[in-house]
Amino acid sequence: MKTITTSLTLALLVTPLAVANELTGTLDGKQHSWHILEHEQGSTANFSELMPGMYSVSIQGHRQNKFETKGTFVIDFMVIQGKANSASVSYFPENALTPHYGTKEEVPIQLNVLELNEDTGRASGSVKASLLYMESLQAGHNPDNNLQADIRFDVTLQKE
Repeated sequence: MKTITTSLTLALLVTPLAVANELTGTLDGKQHSWHILEHEQGSTANFSELMPGMYSVSIQGHRQNKFETKGTFVIDFMVIQGKANSASVSYFPENALTPHYGTKEEVPIQLNVLELNEDTGRASGSVKASLLYMESLQAGHNPDNNLQADIRFDVTLQKE
């Protein structure tokens, strides 16, 4: 029995733990959490290789465990030679692409973990941003109407 217990303990220590797909934080001080959705082609947390050493990463969370635009929160960033310094962030309060809130320019992103492998990866970190209202693509960003976002994420990425 001791051998089985020891083997099980060792297996648990060396087996990588699955990452819970977490996208949580505050919008104007109100706590929110979003669902990372998986589908036949992958996940709403994904990455693609644009060229050797250059990747595009997208973390898209939905307020319910289903696809819909309303309540979706998106963090997009580029990884070049293993480093990501900035991100674009968007929040869609309605069931359309506009109006929405987003960053006018890229904002700093803090990555605690970034692993991109052959088919999967992991990203863990945070981003803080002032999201500016955009009534339409032609109207541009309105700095007088904004949401303060303080977001944390720890997600498994699927390669697209």
